[in-house]
Amino acid sequence: MKKYLLILALIALSTGSFAQGRIRIAYVDMEYILEKLPEYQTALRELENKAGHWKGEIEKRTKEIADAKQELEQEKVLLTKELLQEKQEEIAFKEKELLKYQLEKFGPEGDYILQKQRLVTPVQDRVFGAVTKLIKTAKYDIVFDQSNDKLGLIYTSQKLDISDKILKLITKDRKKEDRKKASKERKEKKERALTEAQKSRKELMEKKKKEREEKRKKALEERKKKREALKKKKEETLEKKKKEAEETDKKPSEEKSDKKEDIKKPEKKNDADKSDKKETDKETYGNQLTPEQLKKFQEKSKKLTPEELAAKRKKEREERRQRILEERRKKKEEKNKKDN
Repeated sequence: MKKYLLILALIALSTGSFAQGRIRIAYVDMEYILEKLPEYQTALRELENKAGHWKGEIEKRTKEIADAKQELEQEKVLLTKELLQEKQEEIAFKEKELLKYQLEKFGPEGDYILQKQRLVTPVQDRVFGAVTKLIKTAKYDIVFDQSNDKLGLIYTSQKLDISDKILKLITKDRKKEDRKKASKERKEKKERALTEAQKSRKELMEKKKKEREEKRKKALEERKKKREALKKKKEETLEKKKKEAEETDKKPSEEKSDKKEDIKKPEKKNDADKSDKKETDKETYGNQLTPEQLKKFQEKSKKLTPEELAAKRKKEREERRQRILEERRKKKEEKNKKDN
């Protein structure tokens, strides 16, 4: 009845189309197309491998049940009623489990159907997508599936078969997808390589930075050691010179006595000359100077004793030594400031 309804619908459609213009009809062989697709064959092989494993398990359990029945039949006369019933119940339970396993794997909602949908459906969707695309491009009005027996097509012309066109379109789309996928993989690989190169470069820069930092610290420590050594050397030199100056001030008393004698001798020799000179100065300048000037002149020209003269010279030497030490200290401070 359905076939007749379909034929009537096609006749009505054809009549309407002929009234408007030319009608375009084509057909495809879905089984032929799927057999030619590598991904469909791969999916089928994977599915058949799983089905083969399940069938092997079913055959194994079936054989175990058959062997158990045969063994029970042979031992039936030797078993008690209770033991016989127990064996029969055990075999019935195994048969029940086998039936349950068969339904789980090959039933209407079993794993075989689910796996087939998971593996085959994407390929079928690709085929239907290509068919739809070709129909829209070529503007077909009616497209049949020759592999569908429900349509009841008696004769179809080879000219109307567009199966190869569908295959070419699918192959073209697959190559395009493969190129896109390969391009994406190359891009990801390039990005990974670039990331690795950046990581290596960053590690190298950090390593060089660390080496520079260590080198700088080492140089600073060496300069610090040199400055400390130079400072210590200067302090030792200064201390040495200070000791030499102190030793110079503490000369033996014999040298002092010699100096006193040297001082006394000219005084003894020239006592008469000095007295004469003093009298002459008084006579020459006494009337020309004021009393205060005359007093200063007399204090200046007053003869010092050897002890006073020695004390005066010692004082002058001490002042000179202190002056020298002060100048050295100032030079040292200036040099330290420049070094720092």
